[in-house]
Amino acid sequence: MAEYMMREPAAVPLVVDLDGTLIHSDLLWESILIFIKLRFLQLWRLPFWLLRGKAGFKEKIASMIELDPAALPYDKVLLAELVLQRAQGRLIVLATGSQRRFADLVAAHLGLFGKVLATEGGVNLTSHNKAAQLKDAFGNKGFDYIGNASVDIAVWNASNGAFSVTRKPFRLADGLSTRSAGTPRTGWWGPLLKAMRPRQWLKNLLVFVPMLAGHALNVDAFLQALVAFAAFSLCASSAYLLNDALDAADDRRHPVKCHRPIASGKLPLHVAMLASPLLAIAALSICAAFDPLLLLVVVVYFITTLAYSIQLKRMLMVDIVTLAILYTLRILGGSAATHIEPSFWLLAFSFFIFLSLALLKRYSELFNLERQGKEKTSGRNYTTADKAPIGIMGVNSGFISLLVFMLYFNSENVLVLYTRPYFLLGIVPLLVFWLGRLWTLSFRGEVNEDPVLYVSKDAISLCIIAASMLLAVGASL
Repeated sequence: MAEYMMREPAAVPLVVDLDGTLIHSDLLWESILIFIKLRFLQLWRLPFWLLRGKAGFKEKIASMIELDPAALPYDKVLLAELVLQRAQGRLIVLATGSQRRFADLVAAHLGLFGKVLATEGGVNLTSHNKAAQLKDAFGNKGFDYIGNASVDIAVWNASNGAFSVTRKPFRLADGLSTRSAGTPRTGWWGPLLKAMRPRQWLKNLLVFVPMLAGHALNVDAFLQALVAFAAFSLCASSAYLLNDALDAADDRRHPVKCHRPIASGKLPLHVAMLASPLLAIAALSICAAFDPLLLLVVVVYFITTLAYSIQLKRMLMVDIVTLAILYTLRILGGSAATHIEPSFWLLAFSFFIFLSLALLKRYSELFNLERQGKEKTSGRNYTTADKAPIGIMGVNSGFISLLVFMLYFNSENVLVLYTRPYFLLGIVPLLVFWLGRLWTLSFRGEVNEDPVLYVSKDAISLCIIAASMLLAVGASL
């Protein structure tokens, strides 16, 4: 942006676009997602509002929700330059296709703009409409303009200086091109893959548990479980995209989650909202082509994750129980794919062990919240005062799972499946050590992420898992 810094500051106004330029997001999509989050049962009304035209649609959405301008992902490089230009006496103008009410909120929050032009009165202020209003206000070639998309070409052609936040310049009339400004926008393929959270697919390895527990160690069972793994992974990624899109405003207030692709603006909201249903459709199509029973389990899993993303995660304790159920549904998915009936003991053990891990996750979040001097979680119905009961329930749930495991020794399943069942007793002290260590570390504040991912990178946990598997194999021989 050195080109226009060298100008006389007050010579021409500097006009900046909002969506995709001043912020790494789009206020229309931000407002739609807030509407979905708060008024999901009124979602059916959106298509009818579109009949009002784009300007009318924006106006109706804006009247239904509240937007927090402080929670938007601003381009900090561009914002710093605007502050400098303003300090030098230059007129800074916000010209945006966003609805007038939202534009005024952003302008009031930043305190930079001497004039605000926005969508109002049935006029969608983009492209030629924006160019016409700017020419009326400042004259042709009477302003510099910073934009981000091909829809801005009409405005750039009417400007004196054309600037873009994109990596590649746009070609304009008379052989001219835009010059770079702000933070160059990157492609969204990488952020999309990251937002799909492939690391979390480790949890879907649970679909192989029925095959292992039932000693069905053959190629057919493995391939059947692999289909379930693919379906659950696609379905889970669909849910992560939707969840992160709905939680974007809350995540931006979090010291770690603010770096997520959607919260930071690296992944456009419209891309996430398009990819989410496509991934879900792909998962359900795989199940429908493979096995109706697997389809049923995945549909239940998908509906549960959808309910969790929209409402359940904001309900005290309901969110934790739902997470434990989602883990157990993965095991049921593996059973559906391989047609190996899960035992009561397996389902009881898995529910309580994963309930403990879900409580551990929430406990760690509350511990970090208290460390930061905050009291209440954003987007969750918990306060730091809940830390003690959450911890107590978590430890108890973990050791209830151990009790279930010990009672399993007296079941008929053990005598049928294991030649030397007494080897399984060696797993008990290992699990006691593992759970006790994990919870002790969480009380110290050393488990700062999803406990399943923490375990996948913790050498001691991996050794305990390997030793337990060796004992299980020894019991089978």
